[in-house]
Amino acid sequence: MNRILIIDDEPNSALALGIVLYEHGHEVKVEKDSARALEAVREFRPDVVLIDFMMPKEHGGEVAWKLHADPALKNTKLILYSGMSAEELRPLLPPRDIPILEKPVDAQRLLRLLE
Repeated sequence: MNRILIIDDEPNSALALGIVLYEHGHEVKVEKDSARALEAVREFRPDVVLIDFMMPKEHGGEVAWKLHADPALKNTKLILYSGMSAEELRPLLPPRDIPILEKPVDAQRLLRLLE
């Protein structure tokens, strides 16, 4: 079981992912405001942060850079999902292994990444 923080401003998307993850035994929390992402990570202490790329205020790449820059959070596992391709997103992300899932998220692929 993993503690998973979903950061997504789309309630239906977050709910759908949360249900799948919960049904597979994971503890899930959702944060809809990307500007609160670091605070939510510090409070919840997730094993994995699952984050949508396209959000108001700060996109998922900006959140990934902030996590990467914080010594206490830089090793937090990230999984990004987006309607954009991995090739488009890689240049916007910190130099680390961040899996990128295209929308709609393939639940089985996500679950395999969490194993």
